[in-house]
Amino acid sequence: MKKSPFFILFIAAVIISPSATAQQLQASAGQLDAAIARTDDAREKAGVFESPAYFPSEWEAAEAQYAHARSISMDTDADVTRALDAYRIAADSYDSILMLTLPLYAQAREDEIMSLRDLLIATGARASFPEYLSPADRTALLALDQFEAADFFPAKNSAARALSMYQTLTIGYDAWLLRWEIHERGFELYEPDQYDRAEEVAGDGIDAYEAGNIPAALENAEEALLRYRLVLSIAWAGYAELRSSLAEGERLAALDTKTDIASRTLFSMAESDNKAAQDLLKLERYEEAAKLFINAEAMYVIASMSTMEKRRTAATVIREAHEKIEESGRITRRIDHSVEGGSR
Repeated sequence: MKKSPFFILFIAAVIISPSATAQQLQASAGQLDAAIARTDDAREKAGVFESPAYFPSEWEAAEAQYAHARSISMDTDADVTRALDAYRIAADSYDSILMLTLPLYAQAREDEIMSLRDLLIATGARASFPEYLSPADRTALLALDQFEAADFFPAKNSAARALSMYQTLTIGYDAWLLRWEIHERGFELYEPDQYDRAEEVAGDGIDAYEAGNIPAALENAEEALLRYRLVLSIAWAGYAELRSSLAEGERLAALDTKTDIASRTLFSMAESDNKAAQDLLKLERYEEAAKLFINAEAMYVIASMSTMEKRRTAATVIREAHEKIEESGRITRRIDHSVEGGSR
């Protein structure tokens, strides 16, 4: 039996259609996967550069579009087409937000870096340790160049590194200032073990910074700062107690010489400082207490010296008065003798 052309076409359609449909579905699936991948990538990039913080309303809208795209079922070709369009809109939204975010993000990082750098210059760190600031400056300039060249991810990493370097230097310089104060006052003797450990950690931090290991350098700088603070705190407590004892010794010496009576005003000033220092000591404000005890001690000494000076002056006046009385008596006696001689 001879087959009709229609029958042949029908059989061919039955045989060929499944294959063609599979290819179409495969192509659609590939397009959908690409759209999803592009959307996820755009969303991740925008999140990395903190777009939700800069443009919260726009971010919520993009998130809603993303959720809508994910909610579409894939039962028909029409569904796949709708999902493709939804994902493309979401990806475009994330890309748009990212483009708006990048200049603001770059400016924020620059502001943070410059704030710390200006602080280091103002406090004298740059003048004292220029060799440590130079690498941080170079890293900051690299970040700026990368941002301007639209090389955003390397720029982000460079900016973060520069910021960490300046943070490390800021903390390290604070630790160095405390170390200098400890040395100047001889306070390392109050807590030698803690001080030695601080010195060791500070040295490790410097080595790590010079080797380019900024996280380790920052960690060591923070630990050194805490340990120097602890040494200084303990030392001030001991020093305040020492100054309290010395002030009390001068107070008792002043009382022994009746300074509270002879130099009442100066003694009262010393008493006022001493009482205020004792109150600060109870509140554990040791540095303030120690300095006020020193003032009180000095004022007790001044009051005692004033008393002694008054007594020396009084003794001189009494001696001079006595000499004048004696001289007057001698003159009177000479006159009396002269009168008696003339009478005879």
